[in-house]
Amino acid sequence: MIFRLFFASSIFMVALFGVSLKSIFGYTFDTNKKYNLIEAKKIYFNNKCNICHGDNGEKSSPRFKALKDMSAEEIKTALMGYTLDNASTMTSQMALYAKNLSHDDMDNIIAYIKGGDFALNLQVKDLKEKEPPKKTEHNIFLK
Repeated sequence: MIFRLFFASSIFMVALFGVSLKSIFGYTFDTNKKYNLIEAKKIYFNNKCNICHGDNGEKSSPRFKALKDMSAEEIKTALMGYTLDNASTMTSQMALYAKNLSHDDMDNIIAYIKGGDFALNLQVKDLKEKEPPKKTEHNIFLK
């Protein structure tokens, strides 16, 4: 019952306000914000991200992908997960660092790893429509 109500209200919001479902279920980033990459780098290094993740987010471990290989949403989700999950704060070194980060700090770290225009690139990617698959005259899809 609750799921149906949530689903119906989300459809209503999309129809009435033009809110995308992605913004309801995932993180969105301000495309108008200009990131200062020098400051973003300072935040990355001052919070010691480079020790485990490398100077440019290139290091990976057996359990995790390199930050540079993760999407902006995946990085933000992971950071938010460390700050919100009380169980992980007792067992995870990462949680000790992440819980001291503001949302703005997280976005700056993402900008440092992904580039200052990462939010705009995400929006452009979302707006591009995929070309429909080619079909034959018998409506068989070609590869």
